[in-house]
Amino acid sequence: MASEPSLKTGAFIASLGLVVIITGLLLQQESEVTSFLLSLSPTLYGDVGPGLASFGIGWVIASLNPLKKFYLITIVLGVAAAAVTIFLSSPLIEMGYLWAIAWHALIFSVAPALVCSGVVSGVIVEKHLRKHGLPRAEVPFEKYLLAIISALLFLFVSSPSALLRLIASAIASWTLWHIISHRLAFHLLKRNLEKSAGRLKLIFTGRVESEELSFGRVFSRVYYPLAFGIGASLTALSIVELLPQLGELLPTDPLAKTAQVALIAIIAVTMGSSYVGPVVWMYQDSGLRIRDNRRMTVEEPKIHNLANNLIEVYSFIQAPISFTIVSTGGDYLYALALLALLIVSVLTVSLSATLLYLKFSADSHLYYLINSLFKSGYIEPPKPHNTGEAGETRS
Repeated sequence: MASEPSLKTGAFIASLGLVVIITGLLLQQESEVTSFLLSLSPTLYGDVGPGLASFGIGWVIASLNPLKKFYLITIVLGVAAAAVTIFLSSPLIEMGYLWAIAWHALIFSVAPALVCSGVVSGVIVEKHLRKHGLPRAEVPFEKYLLAIISALLFLFVSSPSALLRLIASAIASWTLWHIISHRLAFHLLKRNLEKSAGRLKLIFTGRVESEELSFGRVFSRVYYPLAFGIGASLTALSIVELLPQLGELLPTDPLAKTAQVALIAIIAVTMGSSYVGPVVWMYQDSGLRIRDNRRMTVEEPKIHNLANNLIEVYSFIQAPISFTIVSTGGDYLYALALLALLIVSVLTVSLSATLLYLKFSADSHLYYLINSLFKSGYIEPPKPHNTGEAGETRS
């Protein structure tokens, strides 16, 4: 392994952050400094210093055991810092000026710096693993960290009624996925094969992938319902705004409008994301391929292109950013806050539902899909390969 993330680098960055904090506090106390330095001091001790110190602490944590993915602990600490601070916003701000500064530093400096430190160190570790051909270590605590992050996301909501709605939406999403996803995946494949009149043939490769509760795997899965919910809600909003009689019903306040879009997105995740979520995951993990005898192609089963368009990366990035900027009239800081509110709200439901599905439903659904296709005669078991005495392999 290369030297980074290293304990020395982390300690140096953390120490540098501490020096910046002390410098900012000293400038605040000096009466003979220029007005520019005096105005700069809150930035030093309230933003730059805490950010550097937190990044360094996160780097130290990651360096303690890189192969055991200790950088994930740094990421969880960053999410925890933001979630707990927002949950305790009112008491902290009401305690006075210094506590308000601490609140600001925790949300806008400490939490982002910890998450950034964990992500950067994780990228470096993964790069080293690929470069040196080292295996990825099994980390038993990874699934618990995912559960902790999922629970922490609910703390971003301070309203009890909104919190209950999010919990109910997450449970409802998983329940619907658990009931219909495997049947829907089988029905769609069956319908496409029957409509093709023999042009399409289903092939089973025998390479079935089991779901693992790792950060990379889970968040690659979470993207699908998250992007679908946001894409569907913003598409519906753009249609409503084109109709004058319906457009008047929309709130004009940016915060209220964003909350309404988030609610529509959560409903979309609950009611419709099974098609772009669990169905897609089953097609990817089942080892199934569709051979097109006319076009002479072999590819994974896919969902409809219209649904795929809703979860494109470009649309997922561009649409919510444009929406929040337009809603706030070009106030970029306010737009960034609303964008975070929108994504975190939908992510809270998507992550919880995805974790529940991967833990309790994914394996049984894969078994149901493949077994149903066997029984219906759409696929045949892979033919066993026997090795002859001369070492030849024949079927």
